[in-house]
Amino acid sequence: MQGAAVSAGQRSLSYEATPPFHVPLSFFLAAPLFGVAAGLYLLAQPEALASRWTPGALALTHLVTVGFMLLVMFGALMQVLPVVAGASVPAIRPVAAGVHGLASSGAIALASGLAAGRPVLLQAGGGLLGAAILLFLGAAAVGLHRSAASRVTGRDLRIALIGLAVTGALGIVLVLALSRGLAVPLVELANLHAGWGWLGWGGVLLAATSWVVVPMFQITPSYPAWLTRFWAPLVLAVLALWSALGLGGSAAGTRIGPWLLAPLALCFAAATLWLMRRTRRPHPDAGFRTLQLAMLSIAAGALCALAATSLEHGFWPVAAGVLVLHGGFVGAISAMLYKIVPFLAWLHLTQARVKAPNMKKLLPDAPMRRQLLLHAITLPALLAAASGHAWAGRIAGLLVTAEFGWLLANLAGTALRWRRVMGESGR
Repeated sequence: MQGAAVSAGQRSLSYEATPPFHVPLSFFLAAPLFGVAAGLYLLAQPEALASRWTPGALALTHLVTVGFMLLVMFGALMQVLPVVAGASVPAIRPVAAGVHGLASSGAIALASGLAAGRPVLLQAGGGLLGAAILLFLGAAAVGLHRSAASRVTGRDLRIALIGLAVTGALGIVLVLALSRGLAVPLVELANLHAGWGWLGWGGVLLAATSWVVVPMFQITPSYPAWLTRFWAPLVLAVLALWSALGLGGSAAGTRIGPWLLAPLALCFAAATLWLMRRTRRPHPDAGFRTLQLAMLSIAAGALCALAATSLEHGFWPVAAGVLVLHGGFVGAISAMLYKIVPFLAWLHLTQARVKAPNMKKLLPDAPMRRQLLLHAITLPALLAAASGHAWAGRIAGLLVTAEFGWLLANLAGTALRWRRVMGESGR
């Protein structure tokens, strides 16, 4: 299984450039703690999801997007940039430690400030996260400048980093508006911030990763060349157009965004589902099914975002957020982590000339399958919590806490098995 994963059409990957295992692993292990915090917060504030604008909903959103997703994406990019794009991050150990510390503390401060309405915490969170993003972007820019990455790979990663920069900049402006009364069109900026974060940063990075990871780990054909060539640049162009219309005072600018972005999200999700139907896996596993659920959730979330533009009920924007963030991104990230972490553990053992166990020994199927089943059960519970009923929020909070806690336990178990094998070898 391991040898097939390495050799099946992946010879262009530079595995010898992989960073030390603890670099991405430190991000991957810290990220689920923010999901646990989100679940505990929902238990304490079970009506938080009654509207997208409640302080609780904003805090929960950023615990997931900044705490869980951003940390995982930083860790993944520390691995992807040198291996996939040939972009060696300079001084990767201190850079990773700095980004990790700034992003983690910034996520805590920002979520706390949003929940409590404390300007000083909002400003601290915005400043720390801004510093984390600047540090990471600077290091990534140096690596990409030196790399000889293929046109599509290097380009899509650059577009994702542009999306991160714009998302972060808009977020800092919103922090200043909330904490210091900066006069800006708050709703328009919040929508742009969400759009750039959804597709410009998270979506493009998920797609750029999927171009490699889905065929590699799910044993599917490659994505169509036209999709990998045009999708990410089109996302960037659409977001730039929407931003120009929205900030330029166009009456249609504030409502046109979902109608421009949703078809792109649907296209990516449909293409991934189509490829997965053509898998050569004889028996698709739980990670495979979870990735399918993630793509269906992204598609459903895009449709809910369209519904929110014409229907006044507050359920639709919350449902869009739950489907895209939890069903889509959390699901896809969890499924990918369950492939990436044991593979990296196996790879580092092999590179250290240590006899590596099968990846199913590093991460057994049963706990992974049960945790991903819990993820699938949690999704409708969160949608029910969008009704604003306290009982639904408490159930969802309990499930979210258990889901992320179990994810952490499974990933930590893989890390401990890797360390035990290394220790037994005398290294």
